[in-house]
Parts: sequence; C-alpha cells; structure tokens
Amino acid sequence: MKKTFIIALMLMLLITGCKNKSSVEGELVTFNDQELNITANDLYNSLKEKYGTSMLIDMIDTKILNKEFPDSEEINSYVDTQVEAIRNYYSSESEFLEYINNYGYKNVDELKEYFKLNYKRNLAVKDYIKTLISDDEIKKYYDEKITGDITGSHILIEVSSSSNATEEEKRTAKEEALKKANEAIEKLNGGTSFADVAKEYSDDDATKNNGGSMGTFNTLELDDVTRQEYAKLETGKYSTTPVETEYGYEIFLKTEEKEKASLDSVKSKIIEKITNEKLTADSKLQYKGLIDVRQKYGFKISDSDMQVYYENYMNNILKSDE
Repeated sequence: MKKTFIIALMLMLLITGCKNKSSVEGELVTFNDQELNITANDLYNSLKEKYGTSMLIDMIDTKILNKEFPDSEEINSYVDTQVEAIRNYYSSESEFLEYINNYGYKNVDELKEYFKLNYKRNLAVKDYIKTLISDDEIKKYYDEKITGDITGSHILIEVSSSSNATEEEKRTAKEEALKKANEAIEKLNGGTSFADVAKEYSDDDATKNNGGSMGTFNTLELDDVTRQEYAKLETGKYSTTPVETEYGYEIFLKTEEKEKASLDSVKSKIIEKITNEKLTADSKLQYKGLIDVRQKYGFKISDSDMQVYYENYMNNILKSDE
C-alpha cells in the first residue's frame, strides 16, 4: 500500500491500455541512443507484472460490489467508525494524515474507500456461504443448539496478567484466578446468595453490583462455551465448577428458561450463526465467495498476461490455505 505514485500510475495505465497484450503507444523516456528508449508500453508491462494483479482485483471488486451493495447508512456508519478509530489514536490531524499517507492513501476519502470495499467483500462472501447452507443443517442446528430465552447471571474472575508477562507469570495468574473462582463456588455451596458472591468476587463491573445479572437473552447471542453451559444447567442451578471462557473463569446461574421459539422466527439468526462458523472453519470460503460473485457478473480479462497472473494469484491463495 505504500508506493502511492506507482499505484496511481498503474491505475492510469490499466485504464488506458488496449486489448490483448495491451499496447500503450509512445516513447516515455528517450536517449541519444534510441535503442535505450523506454516506451509507455514497457512501463505498463513491468508494472502490471509487479502490481497489476492486486490493483486489478480491487478495481473489479469495486465495480461489481458497488452495484451489488449500493452505499447505505449501515455501510457508511461502519466506514466512519473505522476511520475515527484510527484518527483518535493520533494527537493531531496532521499526524493522522501522515500515517495514512505512509500507507498509500492520498486522503481520508481513499481510506474510506478501502474500508468500504472490505465491508462489501464481507457481505458478498456471506451471501455466497448462505447458498451453501441446507435446510437440514438449519433444522439440525435448531434441534441441537437452540433453547428458549434465558434469564441468567454470572460471576467473572479475570486472569490478570500483562501482555509482556512470562509464561510462568501467565500460568500463575491463571492458577490464582481459578483458585478465586473455586472460593466463590464454595461460598455458594455454603449458602451465600449468588448476588452477594457476585458483588464480592466478580470482576465484571457492568453486572457485579446488580448481583451479576445478565438479563434475558437468547443463546444465539452467546459464545459456544457459555451457550453450552447454560444449555446443561437446570433452572435455579449454578455452575458447580468454574467455566473457562475467553474472558477468564466464569460461574453461571440460570434463573429462568422460556419456551423455545419457532424455527421460522429464529431461522435468519441461525443462518447467520452457521455462516460465521463456516467462515471461521474454512478461510478459503472468503476467496471462493469473491470468485463466485465475479463469475456471476461474467467478468473477462482481455489482456492475456493479466488473465494468467489473475489465475495464478487466486490458485496460489487457495493452495496456501490448504
């Protein structure tokens, strides 16, 4: 992304190039000895081999995805959030602009186009994956993983260690967190209320002073570990052993479980969940999805060299993920 001038020139040459073996006419650099002259076509052929593939793919996807997914309030909001997250990292606008310039973006609008393209690519990939999901998969997910809305609480014991901690320090912090979580369960077993134990032990500032209450939620909103724990808990029961999650060690309490919603009412959420799981399990799907949408629009590369570069580029990406 660095080499702004080269990329800009590459775009110009790609746009002005002719068909097969694109020939951009004219002398670009001349010498007294004409055998040394460099033509615009010489530069074009050199640039397209080094930088042309990724730039051409970006141009193809931008054309297709702007038609497939017109700009919307949701897309623009996402883009603005990403840009502001970077801007807020710097103390001044000049530092922010210097940073994005160093990465090849002439201005904020170019940076926004980058985030917009990535967002639309993600939409296209998800639409592709959804075509791979069968009704049987949806029904199986519903039968095995969907429960009624649950009202519950939790106690979170965080594992406190710095990012530069040694492996021994991390292990010690984890052991201390587990010990604290077991102490909390001992208090629960001894008759202390869940709310009181949460206030004393929980590291979740958002819920601890409310007895650890997480409110009412659907298990589709939960990570797999938490969902599985709530699924096996009986109403009125809490975790008898600490549950290790991405946040630390947790103790869960299920206070109520409502009747399971109909398949039709949660079908779209199930499809979204399965889509994300498939994408996490197989990263090649993001490339296959974009290949699919390009083929849907019947794109063809007239320059035979660029066609070979494109095919090799995509084949190498798919092989590298195997």
